[in-house]
Amino acid sequence: MASRETRADNVLVTVNKKPMNIPDKFTLMDLLNFMNYSKSVAVFINGKQLLQVEYEKYNLKENDNIRIIKPLGGG
Repeated sequence: MASRETRADNVLVTVNKKPMNIPDKFTLMDLLNFMNYSKSVAVFINGKQLLQVEYEKYNLKENDNIRIIKPLGGG
């Protein structure tokens, strides 16, 4: 057996350059809720920006590289 084997019920992803184990079948929206982000963020997965309508449908996969960007407020 490999020494760096991931448990069957978890997957390893990278969120804003930090490794994170998440439950298998976690959607992007699950991750955003878990990390206390609102839906009003820009999300890139493996370099591709997702639309907000995709957040609830996108199932995160092993080794996904996720970048979450909060909009800047101002005025």
